Amino acid sequence: MKFFLRLTLLFLIFSGLYAILIHFVSPVKIPKQSWWQHNRVRVESFLTEGKDAKYVIVGSSMSDRMLPEQDSGWFNLSLVGEGGLTGLSILNRSDSVPKFVFIEVNQLSVKENEKFSKENTDPFFVFTRRNFPILRSEKQPLNYAVGFVIQFTDRFFPKETQTKNGTDEEAVKISKKLKEDHIQEVKRWYGAAVEQKKLNERTEYIAGVLGELRSKGIRPVFFEMPMHPEILISAKETRTRDSILKKFPPSEYLWFRDQTTVYEDSDGLHLTYPEANRFFHKLKEYADSLP
Repeated sequence: MKFFLRLTLLFLIFSGLYAILIHFVSPVKIPKQSWWQHNRVRVESFLTEGKDAKYVIVGSSMSDRMLPEQDSGWFNLSLVGEGGLTGLSILNRSDSVPKFVFIEVNQLSVKENEKFSKENTDPFFVFTRRNFPILRSEKQPLNYAVGFVIQFTDRFFPKETQTKNGTDEEAVKISKKLKEDHIQEVKRWYGAAVEQKKLNERTEYIAGVLGELRSKGIRPVFFEMPMHPEILISAKETRTRDSILKKFPPSEYLWFRDQTTVYEDSDGLHLTYPEANRFFHKLKEYADSLP
């Protein structure tokens, strides 16, 4: 009996000391072990620091690369491997009431991950993450320790920044060839249009969620992430876009589409990080113009 009491006491002492540590000290970068954990951390951040955001973005990995500054009034709830429907569901199930929700249309054909939405908005889950930061995924000891190791090695063992010209040119050629091959593969993936029945189900789902969000005073804004030009006009993207436009026409809903600026993509689907933030800057300018 005394052994278990001592064990419990040690656990409480360790937990208390660790809670104090993470409150005052944190590595610059805390790595995620998987995309699932990446999404879990994103949702936990939204339900805690981001719950009072004025502007919330929901989308897929295409929107995930836009990086709002802390305390800017913006929160990016885009989830890797998911579409905007999962983010919409999480927003609707939460007690957050932003003024606007920006909905990426590119991957709205992806069904809501209902299991993920429910698990991460359960009242007990939200309560514990808001009141006991030590339980949050990014605060787990392993992630925290690895974050400090990375920070240490980056500071004392910086990567070589200089390369031989020949090696550098060869790397650029290989990278360009790999990107071209990948784009051709993506074009094949996106060559088949999404079934209209599936899209109709998605648009009806969106209409129901938007009705609930609007009743809370949240205004929806649809936007399209730039992609490789050949992918944007693919059968999949075209039918998805046309179905959303038909159900939610610009005459009744707010839309943002930057069709004049040329952006650089990294793989046909995703913009490079600098380009994603260039697009984000334009999106913010549009948001600022809204009444």
